[in-house]
Amino acid sequence: MKTKILLLACVLHFQPAFGQVAEFQTEFNKINKNLMVGLGSYAVSNFLFSGIGYSTATTEQAERFHEMNVIWNTVNLSLAVPGYLNAARSGKAMTREEMIKMQKKTETIFIVNSGLDIGYMSAGLWMRSLAPNRQSQEELLRGYGNSLILQGSFLLAFDSFAYLVHHQHSRKLPVLDKITLNTSVNGIGIRLQID
Repeated sequence: MKTKILLLACVLHFQPAFGQVAEFQTEFNKINKNLMVGLGSYAVSNFLFSGIGYSTATTEQAERFHEMNVIWNTVNLSLAVPGYLNAARSGKAMTREEMIKMQKKTETIFIVNSGLDIGYMSAGLWMRSLAPNRQSQEELLRGYGNSLILQGSFLLAFDSFAYLVHHQHSRKLPVLDKITLNTSVNGIGIRLQID
């Protein structure tokens, strides 16, 4: 009888925390969907802007700028669509440990991407600095360089924002690992570790 009571107490005690993990996972996926809608919208707007810009360009530099914008945002859209679909499907329910692992992986991806974005902007600046010494490629280097600076700047803002949103959300993770349930001849004891 005591075992049944203990099991019932465990289930009743931990059930709200399991619900919190499911709620956290739902919010996590919603954040990702919103981020991917933002990235996809930016890519589509770049297609429109640079499509018009390319067709009306009067200099090679302007053509190359818009050309690189379209190439760059093809990649952005190819990341946004599967990312959105993956978040919309939400997958199987995760345990707290799986959710923590996914949360850390997601935050790490956005931090690494932010570093890459700085690299893209630096490459754009480098291309622009080469342009005066490469007269046969000057317009191409300036156009592509300006595009890399623009796209890298947007992505740095996007990835930094995404990291901050996810990091802020991570504070809502349930604290199951800090709760222990003890039994003794006198009854059941619950201990909460406070950091």
